[in-house]
Amino acid sequence: MNLNDAVLSRRSVRAFLPDPVPREKISKIVELARWAPSWGNIQPWEIVVADGEKAKLLAEAFVAESKKGAIPRPDITMPVDYPAIHKERYVSLGRALFTEMGIAREDKQARIEHYLNMYRFFGAPAVIYLTIDGGLNEPYACLDMGSIGTTICYAAVQEGLGTIYLAASMHYPDIARKILHMPETKKVVIGIAIGTPHPEAPASLFRSQREPVGKIMRFA
Repeated sequence: MNLNDAVLSRRSVRAFLPDPVPREKISKIVELARWAPSWGNIQPWEIVVADGEKAKLLAEAFVAESKKGAIPRPDITMPVDYPAIHKERYVSLGRALFTEMGIAREDKQARIEHYLNMYRFFGAPAVIYLTIDGGLNEPYACLDMGSIGTTICYAAVQEGLGTIYLAASMHYPDIARKILHMPETKKVVIGIAIGTPHPEAPASLFRSQREPVGKIMRFA
């Protein structure tokens, strides 16, 4: 598979088959992704993979915490507001996704279940956690984390797998640290769910749109 095919085939998968992902395949993906660009060759990424029972334990704990009404407490500050154009893209994504899934605006229970499924990693059998040392400068470290994370997503496509960046995976980092035996000095940046995309589920087949080049780029 060439780069064009990997980039154009990638999508955020929101419905996975339960089939386990062989650890050798995940190792192969990370072996390639470790060559992602890194400012000053800092390589801030520290990767922890939750699969099998660990992934199930995490999902159960996250769902339980959410059902208690716990407010997310991420290590990395998440945005709460956006400029108008970015907010519109965000809102449009949710609208298009729910339409594709057949979830009506007034169906609150279905929407709640969708959000809980985020904490279940949409059924993915494994989650690749990207963490950093707490002493690093977050903006630059997170730039590199996006670099290796994106490379992981493309490498997964090459292996016949699907992925999705999941903010829900880092809502309760203290729980992740406890279950995955991470030191308190490590910050959870993001988790990438990985597995075999469901071949028929609308949430798996849905793909968001992108702005045309002419709208996002100009020559000075």
